[in-house]
Amino acid sequence: MKMLPFVALVAVASALVGCQGSAVYYHRDPARQIIVLDQREISIIPLGNDKWEAFGGKQGGWINTDYDKQKARQIEAIEKATGCKVISTEFPAINNENKLLIHAMVDCTGQPGR
Repeated sequence: MKMLPFVALVAVASALVGCQGSAVYYHRDPARQIIVLDQREISIIPLGNDKWEAFGGKQGGWINTDYDKQKARQIEAIEKATGCKVISTEFPAINNENKLLIHAMVDCTGQPGR
């Protein structure tokens, strides 16, 4: 009977590790790059085909409505991590009320070897 709580804990932990939108995902991804802007940490992860994902960069405070600064910070972090120009962005709708997650397409044609 003592094994049941342990099994439940392992099941929950396993589910969280696989969640792309969770902070656990960003801290464990081996391709993750961390960019710090304005003393705020932003995790950058490649999604393939010139598509990147940024998580973090929140303005701070309990109630935050200044998403423009947060978005600009996320775009700048992607550009610093990739050396490419962000050409389009979108906020995934699922579990992203605070807009901490952004997807961006980049143009790397100006980069050597591209």
